[in-house]
Amino acid sequence: MDSPPNDLDTHALGRAAPGKGLAREACPYAEGTQARTRWLAGYDEAVSDGAEPVTGGIAQHPPTGEPTR
Repeated sequence: MDSPPNDLDTHALGRAAPGKGLAREACPYAEGTQARTRWLAGYDEAVSDGAEPVTGGIAQHPPTGEPTR
């Protein structure tokens, strides 16, 4: 996956996060903010659409497009 453009909103950044190797708990926005709510909603949407969730914060080796075993 290519890097998303810098002008995306927080929801779109959340949708891109699993493909970039970020776990849900690695959300960069503060607890209780609308940005966090939108990022998490985007992340959850991506996972429900088939993206592979990441666990443990940030993946040591971000995905390259091939599934890991």
